Amino acid sequence: PYGPTVHVSKHPVLAHKLSILRSSSTSPSSFRQALREITFHLGYEATSTLSTKDIPITVPGSNHIDHIDAIGSRISDKVALIPILRSGLGMVDPMLELVGNATVHHIGMYRSKSLMPVQYYNRLPKKCDVDVAYVMDPLIATSATIISVVSILKRWGVSEIHVISVIASKVGLSELLKHHPD
Repeated sequence: PYGPTVHVSKHPVLAHKLSILRSSSTSPSSFRQALREITFHLGYEATSTLSTKDIPITVPGSNHIDHIDAIGSRISDKVALIPILRSGLGMVDPMLELVGNATVHHIGMYRSKSLMPVQYYNRLPKKCDVDVAYVMDPLIATSATIISVVSILKRWGVSEIHVISVIASKVGLSELLKHHPD
């Protein structure tokens, strides 16, 4: 219902883990573990469009003494992970398990009394050398913060931005798409 730029996972394991995450009886350690597992699976899906290049590799032969030259793959995109402080921090490690060569840049935002996003921290380098950025925030409520962060990344020069979120309100997702349909 949100168009081709939004992917909502219907995987039964994720639905199960999301129930654990949302339950009021879930302990803080179980919450962190569920967020980690959910992020890993969402990140796996989100990174499916990364570009690769062929690389030469050597693999063991059938007798484990001989070696065979083969062609492998390496991610060719320069990837950045952008956790929105503080809630997005719990999503960094599982994403680094997927894309270990990614850089991590932190952006801190909070909502003012008027509910407008206020940036208090930004660790983006002066020059953008990123092809693909993954913005991580477990919850999109009003989307004001995520809209602001995506705008910052576009001004910085990132050509491809993906938002990874565990839960999004219908209103928040609609607002995000209104401001950033791409």
